Amino acid sequence: MSDGVFKEGGPYQIRRTGIDKFSMQMSIPVDSDGFVGRSCPNNACCPGYFKVKLGTGIREGQLKAYCPYCRHGGEPSAFFTSSQVEYAKQIVLHEATKGINERIQDALDLGPSGQKTYGAGMFSIEMSYKPGFLPPVMPPMEEVLRRDITCPYCGLQHTVFGLATWCPDCGRDIFLIQVDKEFEAIQKMLSDVKRRREVLGARVAARDIENALEDVVSIFEGAMRAMTQRKMKGTGLSDNQIQEKFRKIGNKYQNIDLAQQVCEDEFKIQLLNGFDSKQIDSFRLTFEKRHPITHNLGIVDRKYLEKVGLGEFEGRDVSVTPEEISFVIDLAAKIVGKLHSQLFIDTSQSPGT
Repeated sequence: MSDGVFKEGGPYQIRRTGIDKFSMQMSIPVDSDGFVGRSCPNNACCPGYFKVKLGTGIREGQLKAYCPYCRHGGEPSAFFTSSQVEYAKQIVLHEATKGINERIQDALDLGPSGQKTYGAGMFSIEMSYKPGFLPPVMPPMEEVLRRDITCPYCGLQHTVFGLATWCPDCGRDIFLIQVDKEFEAIQKMLSDVKRRREVLGARVAARDIENALEDVVSIFEGAMRAMTQRKMKGTGLSDNQIQEKFRKIGNKYQNIDLAQQVCEDEFKIQLLNGFDSKQIDSFRLTFEKRHPITHNLGIVDRKYLEKVGLGEFEGRDVSVTPEEISFVIDLAAKIVGKLHSQLFIDTSQSPGT
């Protein structure tokens, strides 16, 4: 027993480093897949939470880590989550309470039993000590829903909880890889439509296809908005100025023609140059099918007919196939990739902008 609050050694390798100073070593628990949570030190970053898989990525000499959302850089130890810090505090409090209990027993010379009898015969006094309650140590809470990414440059396996841009280890731009992962998930859903139709029926399969189209439009819009915000920040616009611009942009990225207009107005870029006009027409029509799906339970309405001018009948279910969605996924990925290359030159080779 040391003469301090903490007992040296043990599972946390406690050791005295000075007067009333001790050091402890502890491991942060990982999830079932070996990932550990990280939190951006920048309080303004949203969502700020991500995970990395220990043993992947930069393994030696890493002096700086990065937030995949805002690219805030700092020492790797600066990225602990609040629940991990609380977990460490609980361990310290648990060990301190245990050490204090033991010191009190030693001071009273009670021994392992916690009891001692003074005197004998008719006159005796029995002293006992009941140790204080040891505070529980709860593992840090970790979020489950995530997007798994492997950086192609340093090999870091990590997870994010929204569209992110940067690798947390090497700081390289891997935005397009994350967008591709989102589209890949939709393709996997589409590949299961036939089985779900056979098992669960035609209506469930139709809803799967409709939901897939909604998700594709959302991913396209999210990617376009993320690149737009990043470019605006890079030009020095304030957060208030960016918010004002986005109020004007609204949901224009849900429409390919309006998306092209935004890119021309904001960046002087012709978004659709170089793409086949017939393919763009098909892309446009499939995107428009999202309106009745989202706002009218998939039933064709007059507003939709006025936009597309097709021979579908009002009051009928809108027709959309997995093949159509696969087509727009492929073209959407190409459009996003082209804009990315025009806005952020050589970011695949440099972590700068």
